[in-house]
Amino acid sequence: MDITDSTRQFVDIGHTNVSYQKLGAGPNLLFVHGWPLNGNTWRNVVPHLDGYTRYVLDLPGSGESKATEKTPLTVRGHVDSVIRFIDRVGLDEVVLVGQDSGGMICRFVAEQRPEVVVALSLCSTEIPQVHPPLVKIFKGLAHLPGAKAMFKLSMGNNVLARTPLVLGGTVFDKSLLDGEFRTNVLDPILADDDAMDAAVKVIHDFSLDDIDALADVHQKLTMPTLLVFGEDDPFFPVDDARAMVSQFGGPTEFVAIADCKLFLHEEYPQRFAELTRSFLQSSVGVSPVSG
Repeated sequence: MDITDSTRQFVDIGHTNVSYQKLGAGPNLLFVHGWPLNGNTWRNVVPHLDGYTRYVLDLPGSGESKATEKTPLTVRGHVDSVIRFIDRVGLDEVVLVGQDSGGMICRFVAEQRPEVVVALSLCSTEIPQVHPPLVKIFKGLAHLPGAKAMFKLSMGNNVLARTPLVLGGTVFDKSLLDGEFRTNVLDPILADDDAMDAAVKVIHDFSLDDIDALADVHQKLTMPTLLVFGEDDPFFPVDDARAMVSQFGGPTEFVAIADCKLFLHEEYPQRFAELTRSFLQSSVGVSPVSG
């Protein structure tokens, strides 16, 4: 099933209406995307997880979830928004699946809702005390006049987008940046001024302290956790990611994938889905329903 063609639903979380897609039946999986993407980034992962009820949301300010003046566009604000979404939709038990900053958001949500979050499946996500240089550069650019125009130019131009200072470091195979990823995920962001404004706001207010706070959060997470990282990821080095495993308070599995960088779920969507499915069945006891 192609999530880009599925019917969107909306739920009022107080400061905005969150757009989401609900697919299939079975145990609940909630997919949380990273910055500056939207829910469509999971389009190639979700079809490989049939047998589960898959909720794919656009974080406030992204995709079809339009931010309002009252919408908090920070990591902590997104944490609160995801918790509100879980409560409003009525998810009593849920597995959180997150990538990049979405994986950080998932961990903060699990800390605050341990009675609801039964497991975590995270890929290519923040590591305490590891502050990616490019994130610092993006954060600095967001403070400059004309930041939105600079981001749109750099990501919108195919040549510039391929450079290490823009998106070149996100994928091992740079041809992915010119394919349906651009059509389904990147171009809609660049064409939406509100989404671009929100993306700039998020990185402008991004706090490196939130990354480092994860070390304490990890100790409190007793639910099973799967961590999947790319061996060539320049943002979150695989050796630092592997060392992070010992911080978690519950059973934690670690997998490294070769020839892969930050957008692991874009480069190897089926592999990530299969790892998630196997993890849920063997380590969590959360099995898919038969169709």
